[in-house]
Amino acid sequence: MASLDSSFVPIAFSDLIDDLDTNTSQVVWVALGYLIAATGPMLFMARVADRIGRATMFGIGTLVYAIAMAACGFADSVSILITLRVVQGFGMAMFLPTTFTLATEVFPPEEQGKALGIMASGNAFGFLLGPIFAGWLLDAYDWHALFLSRIPIGVIAVGLGFTIFGKEIGRTKVERKHYDIVGAILLTLSLFGLLFGFNRLPVEDNHLDVFVWAIFLMGVVLFPIFIRHEQKSLDPIIDISLFKNNKKFNRAGVAYSVLFASFPAELFVLPMLLIVGLEIRPWDVGFLMAVGAVVTFFISPQAGKLADRYGSERLCTVGTILTIIGYLLMMAVPLKGSIWILYIAMAVFGVGTGLFFSPNNSIIMSSVPPERASMASGLIGTFRQTGYAVGFAIIASMVTAFQDKFEENWVGAALMNIQESSAIEISNFFHIGSVWSPEVLLYIFKMSVILCSSILLITLIFSIPNLKFSRFTNRSTIALSLFVGIGGMTLFGKISLLKMMPSNISLTELKVVKKPQAFFRESKLPVDIERRFALQGGKELYMSNCAVCHGEKLEGLEYLGVKLVNNPFVINRSREELMEHIKKGRPLVDPKNRTGVIMPGFPQFSKNELNRLAIFLKPE
Repeated sequence: MASLDSSFVPIAFSDLIDDLDTNTSQVVWVALGYLIAATGPMLFMARVADRIGRATMFGIGTLVYAIAMAACGFADSVSILITLRVVQGFGMAMFLPTTFTLATEVFPPEEQGKALGIMASGNAFGFLLGPIFAGWLLDAYDWHALFLSRIPIGVIAVGLGFTIFGKEIGRTKVERKHYDIVGAILLTLSLFGLLFGFNRLPVEDNHLDVFVWAIFLMGVVLFPIFIRHEQKSLDPIIDISLFKNNKKFNRAGVAYSVLFASFPAELFVLPMLLIVGLEIRPWDVGFLMAVGAVVTFFISPQAGKLADRYGSERLCTVGTILTIIGYLLMMAVPLKGSIWILYIAMAVFGVGTGLFFSPNNSIIMSSVPPERASMASGLIGTFRQTGYAVGFAIIASMVTAFQDKFEENWVGAALMNIQESSAIEISNFFHIGSVWSPEVLLYIFKMSVILCSSILLITLIFSIPNLKFSRFTNRSTIALSLFVGIGGMTLFGKISLLKMMPSNISLTELKVVKKPQAFFRESKLPVDIERRFALQGGKELYMSNCAVCHGEKLEGLEYLGVKLVNNPFVINRSREELMEHIKKGRPLVDPKNRTGVIMPGFPQFSKNELNRLAIFLKPE
């Protein structure tokens, strides 16, 4: 169920934006809220699991997760959906950290790699089914079906969660006198603040918003406070010494997090490009996305066995290289024509991740003492969720920032005195869909691939066997990743056929334009639209908003609007009732709808405007 979510939700983002009347920067919190709620409390819940029994915690977490998942299918606003996703994420925080320790309890130490490989296959199986299933559901129904259709799976999972472990597996209880509740709260709040800042500050004018800065700075301040608290805690949720004194554990954890930080380019931006930009059916996109999951599904068990024989670090190094190659092959996706190259890219990507996952998890679990196995298990989930959440926040803000910049520059250029060729270029830009056009989405996708490929250099270097690490090596690795990422994105921006500005127009020229220059004439004073609109009488309001359906003479237009002259509904209603009806409208599913036509509401009208419109419709 957990891996299904990772492949379900990103494919539905375009549908969520349309249906819930929201935008990219808001809808990404359907994923981010879930990730934060799953990551912050995860380590604390792992300690609680030790107290009540890991099998018990697994069952309870699965129950919370399944109930919230079903409720998401009934959400009617983006705020409610985000809230339910937070609850769902908390359910995941309860069951996910127990899975690795339960696996090591079932399998003997010499078969640990095999056990983790089987688990990676189960994870890949969810990714395999997710895109195909989601594509079919979006074609046949809508995004609600992505949650409602999994209710049977939730029932089965809950049933198994409470019964399959029997009376012995996962039933051991560890008495604890201290629970680090403060640490869990500090970790959750710091993650929320940091991710909120990463996602919001780069877009729109949020860098001028004191509230956004306050939340981000809260995350910056609370994270070191969390570290100090953990060092002093009687029973910390994170043993900081694991990072200070265990370089092998530290490197494997960073490599794992960074790998997941690169996934949003493939799981978020690519489906958006294919579905919205290239107008490929979600069903077909699902099959494409499933290619990587199929390969990972078959590779992961073998990777576990190979890691037990040849060494985990070698497998991780090869896997990272192949993952980078898979990303670079995605750069060849054409704007028009066959996308066969993506099938090859996804297959290579799947081999790479399949070779990386279970060997890396084996390094993490084998590099800690047995008494810290539960903590290490929880940290695997935390590494995964934190990395993906940070990458998702950054990539989502990058997508929004690029779209905002394109729109700002091209709209601004349209208000200038420009050459005919530039005017035609601008007209074509908006005709093909503006910031949601194939050209712009392909541009953004390639930028995200360059960024994600560059950060994978950190995973690559941290996975190299027998490489001696120091502060200088760590800093050099991060510097190299930033240099390659920024340099690659800058170079691509220069050689790309699509530019941030129309031809023959410079950013310098755009910045000096302070007022619109319409039709090659001097700039006019800005018009106060609200004041001008407020001065309109009832007839003007009707003509500008209602006549398109009901006719200029209230005669009603076929298939659009009913006749309003001598209309019984209008005659038998008071003006106050008419005002309320105009404000709310009448959807197609309303039982009182007798016309079979949707009437849009006008909640933006003031009470004065609604009154004038009601007087025009019912003058007596």
